[in-house]
Amino acid sequence: MAADLFSPAFKADPFPTFALMRREAPVYSHHAPDGRVIWYITRYDDVAAVLKDDVHFVKDSNRAVAAASQSSRRSVIHRLINENMLFSDPPDHTRLRGLVSQAFTPRRVEQMQGRVEAIAAELLDKVADRGQMDVIVDYALPLPVAVITEMLGVPAADQVQVTDWSQAIISPGSRGLSYRGRKAKVQALLAYLRRMFAERQREPQDDLVTALVRAEEAGEKLSEAELFGMVALLLVTGHETTGNLIGNSTLALLGHPEQLALLEQGAVSWEAAVEELLRYDGPVETSTTRWVGQDVVFKGHQMRRGDVVRVVLASANRDGGCFVKPDRLDLQRQENRHLAFGLGIHYCLGAPLARLEGKVALRSLFGRFHNVRLEIPVEQLRWRSGVLFRGLEALPVSWDLI
Repeated sequence: MAADLFSPAFKADPFPTFALMRREAPVYSHHAPDGRVIWYITRYDDVAAVLKDDVHFVKDSNRAVAAASQSSRRSVIHRLINENMLFSDPPDHTRLRGLVSQAFTPRRVEQMQGRVEAIAAELLDKVADRGQMDVIVDYALPLPVAVITEMLGVPAADQVQVTDWSQAIISPGSRGLSYRGRKAKVQALLAYLRRMFAERQREPQDDLVTALVRAEEAGEKLSEAELFGMVALLLVTGHETTGNLIGNSTLALLGHPEQLALLEQGAVSWEAAVEELLRYDGPVETSTTRWVGQDVVFKGHQMRRGDVVRVVLASANRDGGCFVKPDRLDLQRQENRHLAFGLGIHYCLGAPLARLEGKVALRSLFGRFHNVRLEIPVEQLRWRSGVLFRGLEALPVSWDLI
């Protein structure tokens, strides 16, 4: 079979294509323009198997691709994106996650609930009298941006600028950036962070950057390159994924008023709702790139060292072999072992924060405004390009002014 995984029509509704792939080509391959073989894994059990296999499917491309072929990609942007725990394997991953876990504790997330609620209220205050807003621009992205920058310790006056710089790290094509423009923004971010690290070493504060700068495990600290990579990772994943979660979930609830009514009646908790919304249309379409670290036969397919592997989380979460009526949004679903945050050693460290922000954002929006509704037909909504994230460019809604 041949699948178009990049068209606007596919991005608008990829699930029929994923269902076809699960039936006819659950381990699907195609050749990239540079000749590399890219494998797409779409069934739940196969996705889970790849996510848990850190021997054959690795995150550090240096373990799978010859150094000579890597040299052209070792730009400042490449290093910033890749020198963090998301793109490392044991033992480096174990060390990095151990260091960051000390700074990103569940207690710190729990302490943020009141502040997340306050930020949500502030954002809704700004649009309440208008009777309409773009959920993405006015709410879904600003909320997690404010949360993660505050956690890191970025002053309020710098948050907009830092966010603009950080957005240049990923999905530049969807934001119209040239390579030169992207590089300039990334270098500006690096200079800002270098000053911030030095300031926190001189004058520690109660923030995440200080915790990262001071974090130690078995006598080891994060190097400057690892600090850059880790903060960049937190900035990007801390707002991009949660912004998509809020936007996608808002759209899903608007399209299923009977499910929204269950929440309004108290028949379903917001915590349970967020889990089902993560499964139904989560913020990450495919997991970050894995590489075949050594030749392996996987489900009857010969994969060679250096091949690229993409596990399709959005497809796994709609697999009828694991979920009853998988294409149905069911907030009362009992069995829900979704893979929206991954699995194994790379399970998303920020999952508790994303869940908290999603719950607070959705509860605040639908709890405050009456009769929230889409302002344009759903067919006119535009989805961002790219294979990694799944999110809307805009989501215009309105509500009744009472």
